[in-house]
Amino acid sequence: MKIADFMSRADRIQQSRGFKIIASCVIVGVAIALFIAYSVAAAANKSGSIITPEIAAAAAEADGAAPGADGAPKGELDLTARIVNDILKAKQSTAGFGVGLTIAAGLSLVVIWLGLGLTYLGLAALGAALVGLCVWGKRGEDLGIAAAGLVGLFATFAALMQALRLLLGSTGPVWAVARNVLAEAVRMKVSIIFIVLVVFGLAALPLVLDPHQPLRYRVQSFLQFSTAGCFWLVAILVLAFSVSSVTFEQRDKIIWQTMTKPVAAWQYILGKWLGVSALAGALMLVCASGIFLFTEHLRNQPAMNETSSYVAQSGAGITEDRFILETQVLTARATVRPDPLELDEEQFQKNVEERVKAEINNLAQTISDAEALRNKREELTRSIASSLRKAVQADFRSIPPGRGRAYTFSGLEAARESNRPLVLRFKLEAGANRPDENYRVTIEFAGGGAQIEQIGLGQFHSIPVSPSYVDAKGVLTMQIINGDAVQRVANAEYLSFSNEGLEISYATGGFRANFFRCIGILWIKLVFLAMLAIAASTFLSFPVACLVSFSIFLAAEGAGFIAGALENYSTEDRNGKMLLIPTLIAKIAGVVSGAFRVYADLRPTGRIVDGLALSWMDVAGGVIVLGGASAVLYVGAVYIFRRRELATYSGN
Repeated sequence: MKIADFMSRADRIQQSRGFKIIASCVIVGVAIALFIAYSVAAAANKSGSIITPEIAAAAAEADGAAPGADGAPKGELDLTARIVNDILKAKQSTAGFGVGLTIAAGLSLVVIWLGLGLTYLGLAALGAALVGLCVWGKRGEDLGIAAAGLVGLFATFAALMQALRLLLGSTGPVWAVARNVLAEAVRMKVSIIFIVLVVFGLAALPLVLDPHQPLRYRVQSFLQFSTAGCFWLVAILVLAFSVSSVTFEQRDKIIWQTMTKPVAAWQYILGKWLGVSALAGALMLVCASGIFLFTEHLRNQPAMNETSSYVAQSGAGITEDRFILETQVLTARATVRPDPLELDEEQFQKNVEERVKAEINNLAQTISDAEALRNKREELTRSIASSLRKAVQADFRSIPPGRGRAYTFSGLEAARESNRPLVLRFKLEAGANRPDENYRVTIEFAGGGAQIEQIGLGQFHSIPVSPSYVDAKGVLTMQIINGDAVQRVANAEYLSFSNEGLEISYATGGFRANFFRCIGILWIKLVFLAMLAIAASTFLSFPVACLVSFSIFLAAEGAGFIAGALENYSTEDRNGKMLLIPTLIAKIAGVVSGAFRVYADLRPTGRIVDGLALSWMDVAGGVIVLGGASAVLYVGAVYIFRRRELATYSGN
């Protein structure tokens, strides 16, 4: 039989309804069987994986830390046992396996009902062969996985694009314009280049990870570069493609063929937006699947000081690398920062008045107008009060050598009720943060013993905290002493921390659900950017529309950085006198950061990398704000399009 005849016969088989039904039943049956088998295997190994307080005690003694020496033996052992148990449950949990299996089964069903079952079965065999060849040829497992991932990602994207064409297959001008957008995206060379960059970059990124780094750094690096890189590439594609799709049709007069037909302006704009949004959704779904599956692969690699995944070299307990990975990276944490210093408002206002009075006395010699002097007084009062509050709070976050400061964390009722360990995360700084210097600090909790920690400057450190230290009102009180309080040895310099340098965190959910919520928000951002670019293209030329769209995009993405920089940006000299140019810069930067506050505060990529929870309330708020902004842009774009003379009839 000729190859062409064989391919034609195979295509007829995979297009038949009977094959689709049988193949779907096989896929569902295999998925259910694999899930049951995995669940049974995990349950069978459960008893041998969970650590008990007795095992924790043995591990502590083996490491030279005799229980009871610090005055709180049993509580610390129970805390250690609970932490280790929670982390080991992540290995036994069927959630990750179930999510990956659901993704694979769902994509397989889509492929089957698109009539591509046998074609993609051949591609799967090719991917498996690539893995086998790389392993057999001693080229490395990661290279084989990357090669197979490349084939899988391209195949997934092709299947999703075909599925989108079917979903947008309804009759009507809106659906016709949307389908034309998808066809145009595949036809344009620029779009293909960006799509190839996304897929190749995602598949090749695992190869550049340093296997000698701690596992938590490898996972964070992969999440950071893969998620941010995919989003930025897709965002650039969305902006450039949206602008070109609208402006080039006007420039080349292709739009004459559309607008002379019964296609209203609102239908044209809506169709363009639906098409670009669908393209962005397909790309983000491909990226999310690849990122998630490889993250799960990395998670099951051995961490530092582990003989195998989740098994420490000592035979019990948990390694620091695994502890940080599971409690601060691959999780969904809620964070609470210390309460600010409560000020004596009466005394504070007196101090402000004294400084304002001194400034006004100096200005009275040059300003004779009473109205101008009164306005200047109000402006100085606001400025001095703001800068003085910042200075007081900065001093509160500074600890003298040999001294201690107490800090309280409120709103921890949920953490106390969950009875699960909390994590104290801190980054202390001193002088130039020399990397060759180590400081010893003493950390005391109300209701608990003191802990002596040797820390490096300018880097985050984490220690577990018992929920029993949280009182009935949900308040945790702790003290940081700048030195070793037991041996009475003080450090040489002041210790300080930034607004984000001290926090208590606790788990409110799992990594998987949080990851897909963050990916959903990234897609919502892309949907907003698509409408922004289309709206700009309705009345601007291609280069100007690109300039406007990309400028707004960069301003929105940088709004969070600008807001943080403004906290440390001084608009006064050493004598407290206002500086004109820095004040003007701060005002403009404040307007920019304020306009995109909601967009910047979502921080989906940062939340994924840092293991911070993105709640459904945050998701709803982002959808409402970005959806509302998109609706306003849509109305404006339709209004402009209706008033423009897009097509001229030149016949009789």
